[in-house]
Amino acid sequence: MKILPSSLREKKRYIAFEVACESEPVDRKALLDEIFFATQTLVGDTGNSEIGYRLIDFNGSRGIMRVNLNAVESARAAMSTVCAIKGNRAAIRILGVAGTIRAAIEKYMPLKNISATNILSKPISNMSGTVVRERGEEFEMVPDDKEVLKRANAHYVSLTSFDLRSLKE
Repeated sequence: MKILPSSLREKKRYIAFEVACESEPVDRKALLDEIFFATQTLVGDTGNSEIGYRLIDFNGSRGIMRVNLNAVESARAAMSTVCAIKGNRAAIRILGVAGTIRAAIEKYMPLKNISATNILSKPISNMSGTVVRERGEEFEMVPDDKEVLKRANAHYVSLTSFDLRSLKE
């Protein structure tokens, strides 16, 4: 089957949301089941298929959902009607809607306040900065030299342990 050219595909929007639930963290499948059920009761089967939900990213409390452009308002309304997940009281708060995943992350999902114990200062050959997030072998760093950010058109630099090993050698 041929892939449609981008000009013929349906346009998408990305909804950034936050889940507040009595049982933290929330299971991905349980969240999707509740969203589909709420959408079904609000707009029916045809409305559910028109929205075209796709969960892009979810970490247990925050996530990004892809929906069709024409059904953004229906999706927001349906997601907001979720009141329980797996029998526990819950609420979905819509943080905002963006045209790209990157814009959704940068606008609506900023880094939370970082405690002083998590902030590390690491010199890396010709670049030094502050580590703001660590994920296994990878960490994200805000460089001290702001020109690096301007040239890269980014808010932070992401490095892995392999990058660090190659810079040390």
